This record gives sequence, structure tokens and C-alpha cells, in this order.
Amino acid sequence: MEDKYFEGRYLNEEYIEELFSLPIGLEVEAVVDGQKFYSSHRLKEAFLKSLGASGRSSQIYKQLESLVMKKRLVVPCYLSKNMFRFFVHKMIGRAEDKSVLGFYHMKQKRVFILIDNTISAFGTAQNNFLASTTMHECVHLYADRMKSKFIKLFKQELARYYISYFSKVFNLKTKPNVDSVVKFVSIFEYRRGEQMNKQLATYYNLVDKSLKSHTQLNREDFNKMLTDMIVIIKLYLTSFSTFIRMYRQYMHILGPLDRAYSEAFGKRNKYTTPYQELSSVSEIICVLSEMQPTHPKIKKMFKDMA
Repeated sequence: MEDKYFEGRYLNEEYIEELFSLPIGLEVEAVVDGQKFYSSHRLKEAFLKSLGASGRSSQIYKQLESLVMKKRLVVPCYLSKNMFRFFVHKMIGRAEDKSVLGFYHMKQKRVFILIDNTISAFGTAQNNFLASTTMHECVHLYADRMKSKFIKLFKQELARYYISYFSKVFNLKTKPNVDSVVKFVSIFEYRRGEQMNKQLATYYNLVDKSLKSHTQLNREDFNKMLTDMIVIIKLYLTSFSTFIRMYRQYMHILGPLDRAYSEAFGKRNKYTTPYQELSSVSEIICVLSEMQPTHPKIKKMFKDMA
């Protein structure tokens, strides 16, 4: 699926009381990579009612309402407006097809939340899962549409995360300045199809310059770790099947991504499998929005967008 960030959440046994509207009166809201997405005013109202009922998103309800209704940047939608298919899917569909799914589409610069996959067999969904997925994807929206504000607002959080990560991978003895690396990745994240090898060479050189005076590794070991980091980034971006196959061989690079969350934010990442963080600064704040949904800077972000 090109030009999108994609996230999934599996439902558990706890469901909300709110009943989502059935797919009646739907119209085509958008066409994404040839796929039609259907929505309606009634569906948007039900979607917002669910977000308003969640403690994770209730404090930013007005901002979410603006993003859904006024600016139409967040789109709750169905993949099909066929009633029969809807009920068949819900009654006999596989359990893994009933997860909360959402993605940010870079070309359209909008967030799509797939309601087909958030409703249980009896038409209910879990508020908190829906809120987490929506907030997560909205971070990508903010980071792309308001790049300079994003970097300025979350500069300290991003620095803490990357310093923690680099310290673990490159055995740093002192704290480096990672501002140039953060700035580069923030641009690379949304332009990474352009001259990939040249961009990755720039990435290599920036990390080398930022860290070489801080590492306790000898030059050969440092270069090997840095090369492995660039290689696994390229594999992820160019051949995801190869990346999955090689994942365990690069745990010395990928493993510290998870541990850096605990050190930087004081909480374990229970929400995602870390691997995007090396090519996406927004992914780090996406996870922060799930860890601490009422964080003052997360609320400030939604005010900026609304």
C-alpha cells in the first residue's frame, strides 16, 4: 500500500456501549489508490460519539470534531456500502478482520479509519482502541502538514529518544547533539522515494559526524554498526518481505528501539513493534500519544491542527 502509514489494533473482549450506525446512505468520500472509501454524516457523528466517550480522546473532542466535520482531514469510512456484505463480514468474518485499522495517506494528506474493521459481530466497537488508532495516525498528519511546528513542539522528546537509542547501539560515553539527525529524518520520512541511495549516504554521514566523538567503540566496530543500521533501513523501505526475513539478524540494531522508549518516556511500548523509528520521527510521537494520550504537547498538537 503505497504512500500510507498503516496501523492495526486487535479488539479484545471489552466493548463499548455505543452502537455504530449501519452503512446506510453512504457516499464515496475518497478514492485511495483505486479503492473507494464510503462515509456519511451519520457515520461521522457515531465515530465522534465513540471518541468522546473514551478517556483517551475526550479532552480533545472539539479538535477531533473539527478535523472530521469541518476540515475533513480525518475520515471514518467503510470499504463497502453493500448491506449484505456488511452483515456477512461481521457474522462469519475472521477474527483478525475485525481489528481497528487506520492509515495516513501522504498524497491526500488525510487520515482514514476503517470502520468495517472496528465493529464486532453485534455492531459495537471498543472506544479506546479506536481513539488510540485515530490519535496515532493524526500524529503522522501533523508531522507532514506542519513539519516545522512538529519538530519545534517535540524537539526535547525526539532528542531524548534518539540519544537513548544511539547510546545503546554505539556505546556512547557522552550525550551527542542529534538535532541535525532529527531534522534530516523528519524530511526523509516524507521524501524517501527520491534518490534513496544518496539520501541514505547523507544519513550515514550525519550520524557519523554526530556520534564519532562520543562513542567508545573502535572505528571498525562503529562503522559496522552504522552500516548495519543503514542497510536495515533500506531493506525496510525497499523490500519489506526481505526485511521480515532478515529481522532477527539485525536485532543488535532493532532491539534498542524498543528499550529506548522505556528510558526516554518512562514507559514500555506495548502498542507497536518498533522498526519505523529509524526512518520516521513521527512514529516516536505516535507511540507517545498512545502511552500518554493526555500529554500537554499531544493536546497542543490537536489545537494546532484544528
